[in-house]
Amino acid sequence: MNRSRILFFLFSLAVLLPIISGTLSRAATDQPADDDALSKHLSVFSEVMSLIRRAYVEETSIDELLAGALEGATDALDPLSTFVPADSLGAYREVREIGRDHSGLTVGKERGIAFVIAVESGSPGAAAGLEVGDILAEIDGRSTRGIPLWELQSVLAQDPGSELNLEILRRGQSRELTLNLETYEPSEPTLEDLEGVAVLRLSRIEPETVETLREVLQDLTQSGQSKLLIDLRGLAGGSSEAAYAIAGLFASGELGHLQGGEGAEVRFEGLETSAWAGDTVVLVNAGTQGPAEILAAVLRQRSEAQLVGQRSFGLAGHQRLVPLSDGSGVLLTDAYYTGPDGEPISTSLVPDVVVTDLFRAASEDDEEAEDKTLQRGLEVLGEEEIATEEVA
Repeated sequence: MNRSRILFFLFSLAVLLPIISGTLSRAATDQPADDDALSKHLSVFSEVMSLIRRAYVEETSIDELLAGALEGATDALDPLSTFVPADSLGAYREVREIGRDHSGLTVGKERGIAFVIAVESGSPGAAAGLEVGDILAEIDGRSTRGIPLWELQSVLAQDPGSELNLEILRRGQSRELTLNLETYEPSEPTLEDLEGVAVLRLSRIEPETVETLREVLQDLTQSGQSKLLIDLRGLAGGSSEAAYAIAGLFASGELGHLQGGEGAEVRFEGLETSAWAGDTVVLVNAGTQGPAEILAAVLRQRSEAQLVGQRSFGLAGHQRLVPLSDGSGVLLTDAYYTGPDGEPISTSLVPDVVVTDLFRAASEDDEEAEDKTLQRGLEVLGEEEIATEEVA
């Protein structure tokens, strides 16, 4: 390895190691790290690298070791951060533009484990039978432990018509599924009446969703409906700005802000008369992430909505792809969104009523399993007073 590569690696590691140790905000704002602590980490890392090259049973590639170290550094941040090599950065920018449009899947990696964060309704991922929480063990016979997040996302953004053979782990059991990548039309918000309650299901939170929901809420109000259940389960990604705009249909005043390392950067406010003033329950689960968490937090804090279900994913952050000096890049979270209370949404939202049926049934066919979360949400809207509780 030449001297310039060594210098680049040491520079990159000097940036990433403080992030691993929990000083992300300091790194994002270019504040100086603790020189003594950083030197100690660099010394240990250099010692480990030297030992591997001298003593490991097989010959090792320094390039693969360095790429693995940098990927490991971003993996330690959060499930959506990743290091992208220089020769793949241009293509990865296009992958980010495609996003989940060919698969309907939001995926992440944590401690080397690839898993499904959310599955969009009506998408190829849903047609393949994938569910929130599924572990992606293999893709086309290749273990995902060796596939960095950027590459995993690239595989799922391949051209429509591509077929992927997946091995997944669900509730400790291995299953084989076939995922056919295709373009598809996102599902529109749906509204139905269940037991006298209006049930609104969202599949995406985008700018165009705002006007659709404004009309829905106005029609409900005019019809005399006073109870609304909003289903945000398995809803990840989308537009954070649209989430605040939707929240503004329910409440006015300050709704939250984007909080970076130096405090508030962008504030969001509800500036108009609310389109809905009835009782509201919001269903959430581990697949409720990002903009959906923003919406749930604002509705609870500003319109007294009750959250029912399981803990949310716990990451409503702004991501930025930062180019490095050799042409590679790091995708990382550089700011968090907050609710009206100003607290960053960096941990799971805990429901007011916890329903412990995340996986519902252990049988092969879950379609007939009772949706206990939905049923409990309907019951909550029928109660006059609601206390925080846990439902077995």
